[in-house]
Order: sequence, then C-alpha cells, then structure tokens
Amino acid sequence: MNSLTLRIVVVAVSGAFGALTRWGVSHVAIAWFGLTWWPVGTLTVNVLGCFVFGAAYEWMRHTHAADSPWRALWLTGFCGAFTTFSTFAFDVVELHTTRGLAWAALNVALHLALGIGALVVGMVLGRAW
Repeated sequence: MNSLTLRIVVVAVSGAFGALTRWGVSHVAIAWFGLTWWPVGTLTVNVLGCFVFGAAYEWMRHTHAADSPWRALWLTGFCGAFTTFSTFAFDVVELHTTRGLAWAALNVALHLALGIGALVVGMVLGRAW
C-alpha cells in the first residue's frame, strides 16, 4: 500500500469512527442534560472536540512529523468528522498567534456571516425544489 493510499484509508476509517462518536456523544449529552430545546449535544461535541484536537495537536507537534499518518488519523480523520469546529477554533488561534487579533477576528466574522448566509440561501433554494 503506497503512502497516499494509506492516508486515504486512515482518514476514512478514523473519520467514520469520529462521525459515530459525534452521534453517540451528542445523544448521551442530550439524555444527560435533559435538554431537547437547546443544542446541548452540538455544544458538547464542539467543546470536547476542541479539547481533543488541542491535546492531540500539541502532543503530536513534539512527537510526530507533520506528514505522520497519526496526525492524519487524529486531526483530519477523527477530529475532522467529530467536529469541524475544532479545526475552526485551531485556525482562529493560529491566525491570532501568527498574524494578530484582527486576522483572527476577520476569520470568525467571515465564517459566521458567510456560513449563516449560505445556510439561509440553501434553505431558500431547498424550499423551491
């Protein structure tokens, strides 16, 4: 199996596990908190995903090369499927660290405005179909 094929398999398998974990954690959080009117499952997944991404990134930054299959497994596969919010949060911190607060704030504003705008446009078009 070549390196690219290995990475594809690693991301696919760990992504499937991340997606299933997201589903399970979300359901457990809803049952545990007893809230059905608030998206507590999504909040729980996003916060937990940020923690896992941060811990995995920092640990692997010192122990694994940037192109390591372990990074693909944990950061891209598992965390990417568990919650993309963890990647978004990391990008904001990385921009703040490397480019400053203004670039980090711009990234947050663009994600919120464009993401919510795209959702609304998609909903409008979806209703029209």
